[in-house]
Amino acid sequence: MKNKLFPCLFGLLIIQQLNGQFLDTASPLEFDGTGALSKTTSGFSLQGRSVPFQEPSFIEGVALRFSGDPNADIWIQYVYNDEVSEKYPAKLFKEPNSDRFIASVLRTSEKPVIEVRYIAQSPSNIIFLNGGIYDPLENENYDPNNTRLPMPKISDVDKPNIISRSEWGARNPKYDYSNHPYFNKMTLHHAAGWGAKTLDEGKAAVKSIQEFHQDGRGWSDIGYHFLVDMAGNIYQGRPETVLGAHVGGANTGNIGVCILGCYHPPETSIPCNDEMSYDSEKSLIQLYAWISDTYGVEPKVLKGHRDYFGNTSCPGNNVWSMLPQLRSEIALFILYGFQPTRYALFQNYPNPFNASTTLHYDVPEPSDVKITIYDILGKEIITIVDEFQYYGYKKIIWDGKNRNGKIVSPGVYFYRAHLGDLVETKKMIMLK
Repeated sequence: MKNKLFPCLFGLLIIQQLNGQFLDTASPLEFDGTGALSKTTSGFSLQGRSVPFQEPSFIEGVALRFSGDPNADIWIQYVYNDEVSEKYPAKLFKEPNSDRFIASVLRTSEKPVIEVRYIAQSPSNIIFLNGGIYDPLENENYDPNNTRLPMPKISDVDKPNIISRSEWGARNPKYDYSNHPYFNKMTLHHAAGWGAKTLDEGKAAVKSIQEFHQDGRGWSDIGYHFLVDMAGNIYQGRPETVLGAHVGGANTGNIGVCILGCYHPPETSIPCNDEMSYDSEKSLIQLYAWISDTYGVEPKVLKGHRDYFGNTSCPGNNVWSMLPQLRSEIALFILYGFQPTRYALFQNYPNPFNASTTLHYDVPEPSDVKITIYDILGKEIITIVDEFQYYGYKKIIWDGKNRNGKIVSPGVYFYRAHLGDLVETKKMIMLK
């Protein structure tokens, strides 16, 4: 790298990132809308440009997100003060479980850049969503001379079930890892685009992220040590005993976990308002408890990506706000096993649903519990729980029937829970 971002541009990017997340590996740029789309004899052409940088800056590469045919041809150009670079062909990376893909150019600019342009040609309609420049602080800190490895202890916490690299189809690393000389940090990320609600979707997402990290960012391997999908499945990234590529400048001693999905509203281009699922939270607590006990990292050091240098919104507001509670629950898990520390009501799953759906809730101490279903007009449909319950992670299935045992009509419904001193209402949708 020839130079880091100038302070003015870096400050601009910080502001943009805190308002939305493009990728966990890139700093978002502001563009001139969605570009200029035109019809051609072979399909469509789309051209666009970024808003001019406040200060010219060396950059290491560009990533753009599109919606449409991932077989498009896309080129990226750097604009300097006195000339425009050649057209650099982009590598394309499909985001599974969606119609989006990433176009990436990994190329250090020859001199300070003032603007980024793109040209896309596609046989079908193509839509520009957002884009950014690669964060120069996201280097792997690879040290081939670092061969020390602290010995993990035999943990009193059971290791959770983890999907191995061979099970999700991992590629081999491009070059050797560098070992952690010690362990003193744990970090939580979100995928900022790649989501997954099932095991098959999770395997595809993790494989896609590895491909992007290796071939788009130029890293040896997937940057994270573990990934967790919305169903609670845990995937092994690179071995946790080696340095990752997830917090530039703080990878040493740092075990990084990424939750699949996008958890930072608002986002103008793609949906980015996921909430952590019940299954994801349980898996994260057990995973971090095992990491903490095995490698001697106290739960209180768990941070979000944004907590290091303030130049990213990762892991998104919806996850970051949960960190204090996660630290507490991890510590309790190490001592006692699963035991909730707060009253909580989670979004039903599946939602929308057909025949039935499951409602999860947490009770940290013996309490009166009441859960009632209402229709969109506020009319009570049925009370599915009304009893004194002991502490624990709870669930109840609603079969879509009213108090008379008849199936209700499709539509919007609400469930209200009285859990100790917590009263909370959530929406759900029943389909035909």
